[in-house]
Amino acid sequence: MKKIIKDNRKKTKDVHTLEQDKKDDFKLTKNTRFFLYVLGGILCLVSAILLFINIRPHTRTEEVVVNSYNITTGASYRVHLKENNVFEEEFLEEGRVYPSAITDFINIDFKSELAMTNALSISGDYIIQAVLEGYQTGKDEEKVPVYEKIYPIIEGRVIESVTSSASINESLSIDRATYRNYAQEIENALGGETGKDFYVELSGKYIMDGEEKAFSYRIDIPINNDKFYEIRKAEPVEDSGDIKESNLVNVMPAFSSYAIFILLLFVAVGILVFVRFFTANMEGKELEQKKLSELMRKYGSRMVCIENLPDISQKFEIRVKSITDLIELADEIREPVLYIEGEKELPKDGKIYILSKDYIYFFESNV
Repeated sequence: MKKIIKDNRKKTKDVHTLEQDKKDDFKLTKNTRFFLYVLGGILCLVSAILLFINIRPHTRTEEVVVNSYNITTGASYRVHLKENNVFEEEFLEEGRVYPSAITDFINIDFKSELAMTNALSISGDYIIQAVLEGYQTGKDEEKVPVYEKIYPIIEGRVIESVTSSASINESLSIDRATYRNYAQEIENALGGETGKDFYVELSGKYIMDGEEKAFSYRIDIPINNDKFYEIRKAEPVEDSGDIKESNLVNVMPAFSSYAIFILLLFVAVGILVFVRFFTANMEGKELEQKKLSELMRKYGSRMVCIENLPDISQKFEIRVKSITDLIELADEIREPVLYIEGEKELPKDGKIYILSKDYIYFFESNV
């Protein structure tokens, strides 16, 4: 008998604990709990899918440097002297002022070099040509082209081979008088004199495993009748860069790229756990009071609170389906909406009234 009493006491204690736990839960309406379940489920599903997509290794195209190149193109020159009693040497070097009276031709040595980091198939072609341009001076001293005449001098090729370097070396002589005569013939044909630019240019391209890299370099030589002249040339032209290949590489995603989805997954699971274990459906009196609170928050300004109802035994009672219908009816018959204050300043028994001469209309909030 003592054992039975002890067991009954334990069961009573367990029931009391369960009821106390339920009492401590957050009370939510069924619709709110359902919404939170749906929200948590969708968030959980979406974040899990995105996490699965972003956490997987993936491939991407990456450009890898497989070789590097450097192309240097330039030229040197010397001006040949006629017999004279001023200079003892046969040639005048670069960078001087040259007298037209005792100089005739110009020796030019063009040079272009290609250097690679690694050996590969190299080929190419090039041309050296003299270019004669006639122009008139326009507004703001701008040169307006009149004609251009090109005179090919040397054409050549870089023989294809697998190597890490290649070079072009070409020497030639330019007689200023020859090209001055060409310009004179053109001007005679045109019927007028023009300004003249004359230069000798090396241009071409190297082909490195099918990839072309162009190069060019020029020397400007005056061919007018001035007593002294200068030859203009720039510093050697350099072109360098990398040769790249596109490769597919496997990439492990960084944690930062999917951390947000882990966080969202935890939030979603947290919502589901919270709703499942720490909330309960709002029922009975609590649910009624919540509905009444919502109703008063929306329509309370349209109602009048009274202490008690007058004698309504002689009036016919008519139940109205919804509070909105009751409010519309009050507007139509121009009678106030009444309620008696009950617990927590809410309508007593959940009833709201309209009193007319013969009828009493009422709405009753049901759980």
